[in-house]
Parts: sequence; C-alpha cells; structure tokens
Amino acid sequence: MTNDDTRDDGELTDEQTGIETANEPIDTDDADDPTAAEVTAEADGVLESIDRRDYMKAVGAAAAASAIGGAASSPATAETADTSLSVDERIQEHRTGDLEITVQNADGSTVSSADVTVEQQSHAFDFGTAVNANTLINSSSEGDNYREYIPELFNTAVMENRHKWDFWENEQQLADEATQWILDQGLDMRGHVCLWGREDVAAIPSDIQTAIDNEDAETIRTRTMDHIEEIITHYGDDLTEWEVVNEVMHVYQMQLGVYGDQIDTEEPWTGEVIPWTSDLLADWYSQAADVIEQNGYDLDIAVNDFNQFAYGYTDDRYVNQIQHLNDNATDIDIVGLQAHVGARQGEYNSNDDPDGRISASQVVQEMNKWADLGARLKITEFDTYNGDDWNSDQERADMLENYLRGAFSHPGCDAFIMWGFWDGRHWENEAPLFYDDWSEKPAYDVWTGLVFDEWWTDESGTTDGSGAYSTTAFLGEHEITVSTDSDSATTTVSVTDTGTTSVTVDVEGDGTGTETETDTETETETDTETETDTETETDTETETDTETETDTETETDTEEPPSGDLIASIDPGATSGSTGDLMQFWITDETGNSTWITDLQWELGNGSTGSGWYTDERYQSAGTYTVTLTATDSAGNTSTDEVTVQIS
Repeated sequence: MTNDDTRDDGELTDEQTGIETANEPIDTDDADDPTAAEVTAEADGVLESIDRRDYMKAVGAAAAASAIGGAASSPATAETADTSLSVDERIQEHRTGDLEITVQNADGSTVSSADVTVEQQSHAFDFGTAVNANTLINSSSEGDNYREYIPELFNTAVMENRHKWDFWENEQQLADEATQWILDQGLDMRGHVCLWGREDVAAIPSDIQTAIDNEDAETIRTRTMDHIEEIITHYGDDLTEWEVVNEVMHVYQMQLGVYGDQIDTEEPWTGEVIPWTSDLLADWYSQAADVIEQNGYDLDIAVNDFNQFAYGYTDDRYVNQIQHLNDNATDIDIVGLQAHVGARQGEYNSNDDPDGRISASQVVQEMNKWADLGARLKITEFDTYNGDDWNSDQERADMLENYLRGAFSHPGCDAFIMWGFWDGRHWENEAPLFYDDWSEKPAYDVWTGLVFDEWWTDESGTTDGSGAYSTTAFLGEHEITVSTDSDSATTTVSVTDTGTTSVTVDVEGDGTGTETETDTETETETDTETETDTETETDTETETDTETETDTETETDTEEPPSGDLIASIDPGATSGSTGDLMQFWITDETGNSTWITDLQWELGNGSTGSGWYTDERYQSAGTYTVTLTATDSAGNTSTDEVTVQIS
C-alpha cells in the first residue's frame, strides 16, 4: 500500500469492490501531479562476524519454525499457530531458546563461580518501519531525530515511495541514496514494489498510463517485464525480498489496459478475467522468479494487500491469489498483511464498516487463514490512522500491543513493520510512536517495552560446580561476558534455535570464590519434613576452596507464586464508564524467565466469565463490579488480581 506524503484526509470507497477500504497515501510534494488524490537492526572464539542476511539464513537452517524461504534457494516454511496455547506460551515456545554456557581455563578445566552476563544485541524477528526518502535525504541530517530513531528502534525498513515504478524512474538517485543509508545503518530492506496498478499516484509512468488508455497491451507487457528485471537486478541481494505486484485485489489499472472489458470493474470477481487470478499476474511473478534464479540472488518473492483483518471479503480472494501464483508462476515466499487498523462500529470480520480493534488472539486467528499456503507471514504496513471512532491515543497504543503480541506469538510470522513512526512524516499525520514535535505517544512505551524489555534478554548469574550457566534467551544475537578473579572474556553468539545453543568460553583465573548458603522453607499438606546438610571442600592445584551448605525444610500447604508475587496483573482500559460501554481488560505478565503463564481465567463481576490474556464486557446496569483474574504459571502456581469498575 501507500505512498509518502499527502495529507488528504478523504477516504475512498473502492470502486472495484464496493467496499470501503483503507486509502492509499500519496506524497503531493513528490508526485508529478500535486492534485493527485490520496488513495490509500564480534565473535570471539564462537562466531565470526556475520551480517543480518547471513544470520537469518542461519536461523532458517537451524529451525524450520524460524526459516525464511528464498526464491533462489529453499522454499519458505509455512506454519500455523496453535490457538489452544496462550500468546505468552507461543512466544516462549517459538521465540526463545535455551542458552548453555560452559566456562573453562585454557587447559580445559571448568571454572565454577565465574560471573556471567548475557546481554541481547539484536532480534532475529524483524521490527521495522517505512522510511521516506525525501525526508531522510533532503530534509534531515546527521543527529536529527528522524535519522537517530530509525536505527535505534528498528532493524528493518521499507521505502515508502521511491522504489515504486514512476518515482524510481524519475528519482533513482534519491532512491539509491536512501537505500544505501538504510543499509549502512545495518538494517535490512524489503522491496516495495515492482508494480502497483493504481493510477494518479505517481506509481505508473506516463507512457504506461497512455498505453492503458489506448489498450496497448503489447507496450504494457513489454515495459512491465523489463521493469521487473531492471529494478530487481539494480539492487540485487542488497534487499531481502520484492513485492512483485501490490494490492492486486483492489487496484489493477495496468491489467485493464491488457484485458479491457474482460475485467468487470463494478464486480471484478465476476468478470471473464479476475485480476488476482489472471494469466498476466502469473506472468509478472514468473518473470521475477526467473530474474532471481538466473542471477543467483537470495531474494524472497512477496504478495501484499490490505483489509485482511477486519473485513471478511478478502479471505477467499487472497487465498485464491496465492494458490494461483503457487500453481502457475512460482512459490510465494512472503504473504504481506498490511494492517492499517480502523476504529469503526461495524461487526468485526464483516464487510459493513467493520471494527479493526481486535484482541491479540483474534489477530492470530486471522493470520492463520493464510499461514498454511507455503509462505511466511509479515505485517507490512501497520498504523492506526483509519476510522472515526478512536477514543484516545492510549487506545491506539493498546491496539499496537494487540497486533504486535499476536504477530510475535505467531510461529509463521517473521516481521512487524509500521508504516512510518512520526506524525511529521506520516501520510495521515497519525503515526504510531511520535507526535509532530517528537514527543512520545503512549504507543512508544508499548513498542520499547515489548521489543527492548519484555522480549529482550538481559540475564546474569554464576557458573555452577561444573562450570556451567544456563538461561533462556530470545532468538537473536547476544553478547556474553565472563569474569573470574583475574580475567574476563567477551564473546558473541547467535541463538537461532528454539532448542539448546551451547557455548564454551575460555578464560584465565578462578571463580569469585563466593560461598553460597541456601535456606529454603515451605509447607506441604503431608507435613513432610526433610533436612539436608551438605558440605563439600575441594582443594585443587589452583588452591580453590568451595564450601556449600544447604539446609532445606519443606512444609507446603498450597501452591502459591514465590513471595506472594502475582503471575499476571489486570491492565484495564478504563475503570469507569457508562452502561453499554465496551470495557476492555488486558493482562500484564509478571512472571520471570523461569516460568510462564499457562492459564488465565476471568470473572467480570456480573456473572460473565472469560479466558485468555484479554477480555471485555458491556455492562448493562449501573453499579460497582469487581473483575477478578486468576492466573496459573508453568510451575502450577496460581495468583489472583482484582480491579473495581464503576458503571454509571
């Protein structure tokens, strides 16, 4: 979807479908026609230094669940989400791996009581943004917020406009400078887009528009095929993938120039030629696949479109398009789901002004519709500009969290890309993270809190008697630092497998020599009492004395979380409202790295119940209601949390 810069707030009704759709943006400062309508992120003895592309190949080789297929290499590995698991359970299963670190001296003797820290450096998952080339190159400079925040907050980017055909032919130098800047920051970049059949938005060159008007099919075929080859070979392996044709379910102007009246523009699904299953569409994708194969590029081939989440009509059409291309052109590697979220009053998953404000579980359910077609999934253009019923920027932040949690928990998804992050450079002045003056929106805390805190490894501890330290790490690159009484060593390791990654670190010296004493007392129903006194003294050639004393008395009545801590707390959207208002309740995960949430049960104070990390209710009578959340973790512990809701 989308172009860069226009600020037209008007929303079109898609003339091809008869259904209200997200609009395509257009940068009027960049377009040939300023009145064009707006239509909708060192190895030391462990791993040699690798770039992110090589790293992602390693991910694919290590685990099918995180594989990213390549048109020039192996096919993509599709995977659906197990919806019987909670969001957090899926994240634990698919986004983390065990990291086992062994510390030893040069002679191979292990070192106990060595200090170990594990600090994540980058994610395997792609967290990205659209970048405006004109703003980046012509309207900002080193040190400006726009340039600082891109590599700070994201590891992946996509060009908003300058890789689109007409833009690219007229401003290739600007496109190249912006692309190179992105790559120089260490970010990946996806190609958006070879062809886009939307007229009057500077996506179609003027000579092609003339050919469309004249139904000059030969010119359209020849020029489109040549352009696909030209732009793919121009960037080669610098990009990760290419969307060959954008939004073919909704816009197909170039196909009209070839097929004419064979396409029914009023009801395109009924015509003799259906744009999203046409021979020409298959030919375009075949051309891209041939160019990639002939040049030996490691590039994925993608489809991209909008309205998959809230609307119902896209379900079969998008499946039909992908199956058509798989059968008649090439295996599709990436299914792009744009996710321009709209706040409306219509019923979700209908075609009548549906509301896109859905839960993380619903996000996952929608993604599953396209998760078993042989391709990986990516959220490609997230924002929350659309619709007239947003209540606050906090609500927009809540929706970012829903979609982000859902996508990250889905084992078939590899990326979450927002369509711009700053109001000053967003096509609807409604970017997720920053206001026009660069002050932070509520969604900024959601983004940084999840990407760089909750889903970020920062662990420390000491090696045990066998010189080992183990922890759970999110998939990505991690820096390991080991310290002894006389030396330290730092190395980098990539955790690419949801299984176990083992690392051995050589270092001089002994451990800290810290004596550990542990006294643990709990109560059990069986009144079983156990006392254990263990003392071990070891004298080695390095004169290391280690003494451990453990006294354990066990008496346990009930399973409660340690120290009375909550497993999950309630995060209400509001604690007061009027009868009939939608009252929303999320949870905050309070578990540590050793356990995770396995069950969440809600009592809403009016006899209604719910389960999972999110629930909502419309209270029909005024009064005070107590909402109770009962959470269970993987160790069998339970906790409860309550909030009071006042309805007037």
